[in-house]
Amino acid sequence: MDQVKQFLPFLLGSFVVTLTVRSIYRLYFHPLSKYPGPTIAAISDIWYGLGWLSGRWPWIVEDALNTYGDVVRIAPNELVFVRPQALSDIYGSHHQNIELFPKTQINNHGSEERGGLIWEWDPVRHRKVAKQISPAFSGRALRAKEPALHRYVDLFIQHMVSDGQDAQGVSLPTWLNWLCIDISGEMAYNRQMNAMQNRANPPYLDLIYGFNMFMTVTQVSWRFPLLSPLKYLTILSAIFRPHGDIRKHSRARLEQRIRQKGAVEHLDFFEQIIPENREPPSDPKEMRHLEQVAAQLLVAGYEPPSVWLYGTLYHLLNEKDTLRTLTNEIRGSFKAYKDITSDTVIPLPYLTACLKEGLRILPNTASSHGMPCISPGTTVDGNYVPRGVVCQSSTFTQARSPKYFFDPLHFRPARWLPHDHALYDSRFAGDDVKGYQPFSQGPRACMGKEIAWWQARLSLAKILWKFDLELVPGQNIDIEKNLRVYGMYIKPEVRVRFIPLNRESL
Repeated sequence: MDQVKQFLPFLLGSFVVTLTVRSIYRLYFHPLSKYPGPTIAAISDIWYGLGWLSGRWPWIVEDALNTYGDVVRIAPNELVFVRPQALSDIYGSHHQNIELFPKTQINNHGSEERGGLIWEWDPVRHRKVAKQISPAFSGRALRAKEPALHRYVDLFIQHMVSDGQDAQGVSLPTWLNWLCIDISGEMAYNRQMNAMQNRANPPYLDLIYGFNMFMTVTQVSWRFPLLSPLKYLTILSAIFRPHGDIRKHSRARLEQRIRQKGAVEHLDFFEQIIPENREPPSDPKEMRHLEQVAAQLLVAGYEPPSVWLYGTLYHLLNEKDTLRTLTNEIRGSFKAYKDITSDTVIPLPYLTACLKEGLRILPNTASSHGMPCISPGTTVDGNYVPRGVVCQSSTFTQARSPKYFFDPLHFRPARWLPHDHALYDSRFAGDDVKGYQPFSQGPRACMGKEIAWWQARLSLAKILWKFDLELVPGQNIDIEKNLRVYGMYIKPEVRVRFIPLNRESL
């Protein structure tokens, strides 16, 4: 016991000396020591970890960039950039369509497993899967999916006719979640989620949100290996018991879809990677890979559109003149509801401007997180970044910065209008609208960009042709302060009344 007591001061002293030496090295001798940023971020990952766990990481990074400049050190071996050139240098750089800045293992849940599509960190494997799936996003393939898109938007309209007129209105985030998960399940692998029909979250959606914090804790735990086992504590509440049953059900539906290859109402995004023999693979790793791809296609088709419509409608409801202008454009462009199609909504400039502004003021989850990559040892926005350094571009900060947009924290669709449009405002002439890339660029750019635009335009046009919208009185809502983002956004409650016009029935 005496020997132990004598050894403890030595152990503690060694620990303190090690931390001190490491901190001095990181502050003054590390290759990134010349870059500004919070001192705690330079010497430890604690600032990074606490920021992510707070759910306010994009805003914390934004504040750091506004304080320290266009390039900030946010962790001992990590930089964040904000200028548009950095976005191009990091995400647009590629050779034979394989990115030169590989994705980090931020979402990797086991090095032996493949990462599907979105989570796949190996550039070569990612390119292979992306090449397999890309035909599903061709114009012809998307056109075949349009009837299904109309069906779900029309179902949403019907529910709003019956439910939306009540004095208490309906929950905007809840119903948009249901609309988008129904559409995404259908588009991803012909899976009927029936959220709107049942007026309830599908178990799979509850599972996704149950893992929301878990995904954040997992990626933070990469910085603290000794604490990594604690991440499993985040899945014990509410989701542990149903997880097995939901997973089995989802696998059964996926196996059913694999056996239906080519024999479905419309070809979905998953069709391209189904084995030719129409049988689920016997290799567990290969089957797990297909499960990953299916799940990621479903989440990618659900989360960004739901946030996009939510943010756009929220700001429209708080800008009554803007809402009135958009409503007049839509109602003046179509004599009948059936005239609203994916093609006929494209020429509406104010509709497009409002959606672009909604996407700017509330970027999608991936953009807000920064999409960290690993430098191969090259220049980013005029700064040499050594090999192995993690770097990223904060699209979130760029979109909200007065350096790139006039009056950036307010919803101003006029900034996106053509200069010859009657409502164009010259105050926005200096806005860098071309430098803003919410769908990213290069090999990791969103393949679903076109269908996302179809869905957003069609949904908003049909809603505003059919309804007058108003916020339920008495709500104290500030999504800027109340939003949280982990793996996905946690959207504050907003209750809205949908007041149908006396127009033709659907």
